[in-house]
Amino acid sequence: MDGLERLAVRVSKDRAEEVRRMLVRENLFDGSRGIVREGETVLIPVRASPGQGLEVVEAELPVSRRLKTPFLRAAFDVVGWVAVVNDMDMPYDAAVELARDIVRRHPRVRTVLQKTGEVAGEERVASYRVLLGDPCTETTHRESGCLFRLDVAKTFFSPRLSGERIRVASQVGEHEKVLDMFAGVGPFSIIIARRKPSATVFAVEKNPDAFKYLCINVELNKAVGRVKPLHGDSAEVVPRLDTEFNRIIMNLPHSSVKYLPTAVQKAAPQAVVHLYVVEERASPGSVLDSVLKSFSQLRPLDGRVVKEVSPKYVMKVYDLRVVSTGFN
Repeated sequence: MDGLERLAVRVSKDRAEEVRRMLVRENLFDGSRGIVREGETVLIPVRASPGQGLEVVEAELPVSRRLKTPFLRAAFDVVGWVAVVNDMDMPYDAAVELARDIVRRHPRVRTVLQKTGEVAGEERVASYRVLLGDPCTETTHRESGCLFRLDVAKTFFSPRLSGERIRVASQVGEHEKVLDMFAGVGPFSIIIARRKPSATVFAVEKNPDAFKYLCINVELNKAVGRVKPLHGDSAEVVPRLDTEFNRIIMNLPHSSVKYLPTAVQKAAPQAVVHLYVVEERASPGSVLDSVLKSFSQLRPLDGRVVKEVSPKYVMKVYDLRVVSTGFN
């Protein structure tokens, strides 16, 4: 098969069209690969895990026949009215042609950017160049009934995590105290507050631009009092909090493990930690094995691929139960 092994969802054939439309609507459908039927089930290619109880697998699917030129296979994200081409190696002329195609397919898009540098630094921002349209990179993105104002060039926001945010929010119980250690502009925190009004979320963010938008978005979504924005590094802010948390979200994939001691110290008995990590595709579970050896207080509940980072690496989430606090 002339294809690539990437993420797909497996659904029964009678649900295939309904799920495909949902994935297209959420900008999670991967149109660069074809849909394949396997007996009574169908494999639908996705850019990231959509959550919502769908089975996510790695599958080698054929390149879509509808793609007429190779560069149109490039992945892109749409954040509000800003589109981002993620292929940093694509030549400028080809990227501009792709930008024109994106605008034709997505009439709301006013600006198309091309990523020129990966997310890096303590403030978690990538670098971009403008391919087409208005050079302003501020936008408003709608997700799960919430609005998020942000500047794509100054903050980190991934629409591919929409399914994951719903998955986590759906697990939050009544009156839970939640700690979002790397909150960004607030998508996890605010979606939780919307879906579970009795919960209280402490949202910590170090990047001053992201923190500014976090505060704006808390007001924009009428979550004042239920989401408490805190500015600073979680390593410094969290130890000062006089609160134990029932749920801790650690969405800092390249560095989250080093913050685990801080998280465990502030976890209530039987708390759940959602730990996001980057892991080699060829070594599944390697990060989890290391974590469990270092932290005897943790027990694994679930683990899944969230999205692809590169052909070699994937972003995964491990849900962990804190069975005791402190350190042995």
